[in-house]
Amino acid sequence: MQGGARIVRMQEADIDTVATLEGEVSPAPWSSGIFRDCLRAEYECWVVHAEKVFGYVIFSLGPGEAHLLNIAISPARQRRGFGRQLLAKVASIARVQGMQRILLEVRPSNLRARAIYERAGFEFLSLREKYYGPPNKEDALVYTLSL
Repeated sequence: MQGGARIVRMQEADIDTVATLEGEVSPAPWSSGIFRDCLRAEYECWVVHAEKVFGYVIFSLGPGEAHLLNIAISPARQRRGFGRQLLAKVASIARVQGMQRILLEVRPSNLRARAIYERAGFEFLSLREKYYGPPNKEDALVYTLSL
């Protein structure tokens, strides 16, 4: 990775930084408690860091598929390929674990994320009406990537 950045497993000590970053990028941010619960549930939780954490991804593994739950890169580090590298990490782990596909939901208004997913080979699967909650109800577009 560029600039000495590495993708490593998220640790309990990373949670406050990850939650702060989440607050910078999400219209309905997850709390520190949600990130802590993801670690406790043994979801796949990874961070990107150089001197400090500036990105993360969380996904679960289920029967035959991985579910991408959350992914973000600090606004100051976006457009440098780090999100693409996190997606590649998800796909790599999912393949090794025998998953057949990756699923994710994305807000229709999140055009940048949608473009990244589509460039990575994800395809539109379905619509989930009023999936996202406060502050505003918004549908979710479900995307899938066959592995």
